[in-house]
Formats: sequence, structure tokens, C-alpha cells
Amino acid sequence: MATLKKRRGKWYARVQWYKQGSMNQTERQIPLRTESKVTARERLMTINKVEKDIKSGMNFTFPWLSDSLSTVIKQLTIVDAAKKWLDERKRESIKENTILTNMYGIKYFIDCVGDNKPLRNINNNHIYIFVHYLQEIGHCNTTINIHLRTIKTMFNHFKKIGILSEIPVLDQLSVSKKEPIYVTDEEFQKVWDLSSLDTFYKRVFLLYRETGMRLREPMIASLNGTWIDIPLEAKSNSARSIEIEESIGKMFIELKEWLENGYGSSIKDPCAHLSKRFKKVLNSCGVDDSKHFHSLRHTFAVRRLIQGVPIYDVKLMMGHASVTTTEVYSNMNLRRVSQDFPSLVDKKGIKDTHLKDTTPLMSSHL
Repeated sequence: MATLKKRRGKWYARVQWYKQGSMNQTERQIPLRTESKVTARERLMTINKVEKDIKSGMNFTFPWLSDSLSTVIKQLTIVDAAKKWLDERKRESIKENTILTNMYGIKYFIDCVGDNKPLRNINNNHIYIFVHYLQEIGHCNTTINIHLRTIKTMFNHFKKIGILSEIPVLDQLSVSKKEPIYVTDEEFQKVWDLSSLDTFYKRVFLLYRETGMRLREPMIASLNGTWIDIPLEAKSNSARSIEIEESIGKMFIELKEWLENGYGSSIKDPCAHLSKRFKKVLNSCGVDDSKHFHSLRHTFAVRRLIQGVPIYDVKLMMGHASVTTTEVYSNMNLRRVSQDFPSLVDKKGIKDTHLKDTTPLMSSHL
């Protein structure tokens, strides 16, 4: 039962409970807007009628708090629900990178269905519209599935605590298993030779190709001597380090500075900006439409294996949890694939060099 509590001369209803699986007590204080204890007890009786619902997470607007003559359930909007859920995940010490992914998924969902839409009113049609919205703005099925998992996890949370009795269908899209999609030497050279592309972006794209970092990993990574250290918060669930040359280290520092202040730019999501810019550049160079920013990471792995780097070492560089994941690269016909990387292979065998034509351009801007 709710109890009375007096604060600064005013009475409050105090509702306390323990969440499932938690040893910490949750408390909610509801203002009774009166200094009279008699009136406070009368209003407390009204609150006790819905105490169970309050503990389940539902919000109410009581007569003394509004112009209404009766107790009304306050609709939980998508925006409010998302904030409550993300706050809860932060308290649960969910990894920062996962929280960031969740935030992007929710942002896209709100952009699609609207911020004032009640959580209870979301149905299968809204999910259908959401999927088509993501497809229209260029997301692949794998990325769409990530955002769908975010929305599904949020909805399951509110079903678990009793706010929702059912949730819409959030099935994953089918993703065909394909060989890794990499960027050939010839294709990367076209990007490098593109006169309309600022050399900053060329250096950034080269940095990603030479390190195999995921799109957002530079945001949490640091440079220590000749090593880029990527902490535990990254997607791989394990910290890792990538050894680099001095020129690549300078590119990393330049990218970090750009990510932090954008050189005065108003870009809201610099990483998404880099991804879209690379895709646009590939299209302008006439590169196969199946290739995208993540292809630079695939390219890194393929190049290392062609250079003869042991697969276990490549696994460590990529940050894969299991070498089984890395084997998708070694299962390719590397002898055939090596023909796409003449900068690494000559008649005598393997060479560990940068693209011949990119080296002067790199040096002149470092």
C-alpha cells in the first residue's frame, strides 16, 4: 500500500516496490497538492486503487493534478519510452557501443513514425513502414536487422514490466550468406584519383583500409606509439591493438580531431557522413553497387591473408571472438582474389607496399 510522506508542508503519496531480479528498492512520490492530512488520506485512497499499475510502470494523471474529473492513464509516447528504456540500460551497465547502436535505431524509428506516437498504438503496419523507410535511405538488410533488434528489445522490456500486453511482429529480414565484399586495388585507385574528392577523405578511407577498424571504432580508440588501441567497449567484446606505420598514425590523429570538432562543421553524425560519402564516391567511380564502407574492413582482412599473415593473427587484428568468423576470408580462393591486388603481388610473390600512385599524394598532405 502507498503511504503518506510530508515534504515542506505538502503531502505526497509514497509508492515503493522491488523490481524483478533487483535488490534495490524503487520509489515514486506523487504530489497530493494539499497541506490537509484528511484530504491527503482521501487522495491516497485513489492512488492505492491503481498502485499495482503504478508499480508496473504505468503513469496516471489524477484529478487534483489536472482539469480532469477522473483518474486518466497518461499515454507513454515513443520518445518517453525510449528515454526510460535507454536510462535503464545505462544503469544495467550495457556497453557504450551497444547503447550508441540502440540510440541510432530509435532515432530512425522516431523519424519514421513520429515522436508523439503512443507506445501502445504501434502496430505491424508501423514496423512495415519503418523497414521500407530504412531501405529507402540505403540501409542493407543486415543493418536493418540491427535496428529491428533494438526496437524489439525495447518493446519486450515494456511488455515484461506490464506496460504492454503484446508487441508488434518484428521479424528479421533474410540475409543471404555471401563471400566478403572487398574493394580491389583498381577500385581504390579510382577513388584516390578522383579530383573532386577532398584529400582528407582519401586519407580517411586509406586509414580504414589499412587498419580494418569498424566505422565507429575510431571514436573510442586511442593511439599509443605505433599501436591503435581499441578498448573493450567495441563490438568484438574484447580489447585489441593494431600495429601501424607512422603515416597511418598521422591519419588516425587527423580523423580523431575531425570526429571531435568536425573542423567547425555542423555534421550531426560524422561517422554516418563518412559512410555515405564513401558510398557516393564508389557510385561516381562506377564501382559495383554491392560495395559500401564496411567493404574497407573486408579489404583489410583479405589483403592481410594475401600477404601471408596467419589467420589467427588476422583474427586478433579484426577483433573476432572466434577464428571461425575469420575463416570466411580464408575460405575464399585467395590465389584468384590476389589478382585484384597487384600492389601486393608480383612475379616473385608477395609485396607489403601501399598503392604506388597513392604514396606521393599521401606524403604531400601529412
